[in-house]
Amino acid sequence: MARTKLNERQLDVLRRICHGETSITSDDSGLAVTVYALRNRGLVTTPRAGGRWSAAPTEAGRQHLAHTDATLAPRPSASAPSTTPEAAELITRLQQADGTLHITNPTPDERARWRRALHAARANHMVPDGHHLQHTGRDKGDLVITLRPGPLPRRSTPPDEAVPVPDDLPPELLHPAAATAHIPACPDCQPRARRILHALCHAAEIKNYTVSNPESGSAASLMITIGDSSFPLSFREGAYEVPDPSGAKYAWQRVTARTTRPSHELELSLEHTYAHPGRRSHWGDRQRWRLEDKLPALLREIDHRAHTEYERRQAQQRKEDETRQQWLTAMQQARTALLEDHRLKALRTQVHAWQEATAIRAYCDALDDHHAIPGAPEALTAWTAWARLYADRIDPVPQNPGLPEPPTITPEDLRPYLRGWSPYEPKRL
Repeated sequence: MARTKLNERQLDVLRRICHGETSITSDDSGLAVTVYALRNRGLVTTPRAGGRWSAAPTEAGRQHLAHTDATLAPRPSASAPSTTPEAAELITRLQQADGTLHITNPTPDERARWRRALHAARANHMVPDGHHLQHTGRDKGDLVITLRPGPLPRRSTPPDEAVPVPDDLPPELLHPAAATAHIPACPDCQPRARRILHALCHAAEIKNYTVSNPESGSAASLMITIGDSSFPLSFREGAYEVPDPSGAKYAWQRVTARTTRPSHELELSLEHTYAHPGRRSHWGDRQRWRLEDKLPALLREIDHRAHTEYERRQAQQRKEDETRQQWLTAMQQARTALLEDHRLKALRTQVHAWQEATAIRAYCDALDDHHAIPGAPEALTAWTAWARLYADRIDPVPQNPGLPEPPTITPEDLRPYLRGWSPYEPKRL
């Protein structure tokens, strides 16, 4: 097969499949398109087991990667040294450190250098026989590299527990939710569909899920609830077109009308939602399996969605709690600042009154000194007497002032001090 040029993402995925510490499976939905592209080129295979596939390299894939890495590898020079000495140093340091090398929070360049040494050690077969390399902290945190005995373990997925569907079941023994479910299927398929729902109800209850019938008006057949998340399940029966001879009036007339007939192929689907993009939502009868075989995968998907929604709610709650705490802190700081301004205003008022009273008394003394002769005008004496009384009234010192009473504070009073926060609720304006 002629070699085809791969993009950087495809090369990275192929490296992970050939040399990665954990295998890539159908659980890695974000890599599925890339894996399929590599499979179409004959570079990987996706053998299935337990209803899931795992990516494995072909000999062509290994050769393609070796050729590409050799082509892309820089020539040894002062500016681009070979990674082989670094790989050899890595193996030596691991052997001297009893198989574990811990690098505390390396810089991005250091982390990339260690990863190149790891790749070179594997690609150049420098790992001691009977051992394999593993590492954690590929992109962040501490980088821990270990040299372990034995072959490289492949990630194994525990097999799904089977969901047994009875071959026959009297109507009176059906689960109540299955017995009353709305199932848009032909009469011939109704018993089988209800047995499937019956088995699904019991399997869900074993997992402590809650099963119920949807509200009236809903097209769903069953509702499965996990915590605060509810997942409606809908039945559908396939159909196919056949000629409709009932529209022909004469035996010689060409039949052009078409009609549909039920295919007896059942399908269960989860409600489509943009909250779970790229996730599988339909399970049904196919040539290689029946719907009954896919019930464990359906329950696994419901569990995954419930866990995802729980994590989202927790993250949203943490964000809301953090925002509320910031708002409460801003409100408290605003109240403190407003009270400070209130006291400063009172202090400035008192200082101004004291300065004014002091100036009035000094003025009256100056008047008295200027007219300190017998027979001073009565009008002047009356004026200075009144002025001194006024100074006594406004002078705060004899009144022994203390902290002023706090003002009545309204949300609008706090707005100038909140720096963009709403005075009514924990959000920014």
